[in-house]
Amino acid sequence: MPIRSAPQPPFSTELLADLHADNVAPEICEQLWPQIRRDPEALRFLRSLDDVTAELRALGRDPYILHPMPGAVAARLDGLLDALARGDAPADPVATVHRLPFARPPDNESVTPPSTRPMPAVPDPAATEPPRLDERRSRRLRWITAAAAAVAVLAGGLVALDTLRGGWDTTPNALPFKDSGAPTAVPLDDDSSTAVLLSAMGRTDITGPLAGPGALTGCLTANGLDRTVLGSMNVTFHGRPGVLILLTGPKPPKITALVVGTGCGPGNPDPITIRDIG
Repeated sequence: MPIRSAPQPPFSTELLADLHADNVAPEICEQLWPQIRRDPEALRFLRSLDDVTAELRALGRDPYILHPMPGAVAARLDGLLDALARGDAPADPVATVHRLPFARPPDNESVTPPSTRPMPAVPDPAATEPPRLDERRSRRLRWITAAAAAVAVLAGGLVALDTLRGGWDTTPNALPFKDSGAPTAVPLDDDSSTAVLLSAMGRTDITGPLAGPGALTGCLTANGLDRTVLGSMNVTFHGRPGVLILLTGPKPPKITALVVGTGCGPGNPDPITIRDIG
């Protein structure tokens, strides 16, 4: 059987991110780690990912950040996702857009039309020069920050809109602060909402055998799924301990939610339930 060769330095940020997310085959991991430990720049990038993960976990335990979504909002989100999946447009308006006042230009000033001259082309960098990790990391962090801000604005807009329409009480209902060492398992059943399933996005809050290096990859291979992991967390399904794994769906923008038992691994897929979202 041919032996797969491991990538050689300089390592790309995508490879380091996959390695950090335990999304690389175990035999490749064994070949990569000795080289990465001798690469100071790669180690700095991995430590920065550790810092981001630690900060996100701290925010997840913050009682001012994590609180249950109102049932009315969760039901509306589920209905919106189902309608979008069917290709239906909303029948009723969900918001009113007001035109903001603006100052008119003086009559004696002419308004110059925008220029249609094309922008000068930017030459591509030399193909032999590998991208610097600092530049790629900066761009990646800007995209992550922009995506997080967009999600926050969307969630805030939905909550504010529902408040104005008098749909539910706006009194905060924060979860009690628990600073336990192990992540708390989220209870699931056949009727769990899409919002609860998507709460695993970007998380790696799992314990047990599936928390080991390469364990998730082996579990997905046993289930015949070769996709990118988007998040995972401890759950119980009808009281049975398991792990919820969010994956890229069969076709964008779908997302697959797979729940497996804690014994999932090579030769033992141990599936509990699977659902496509979107």
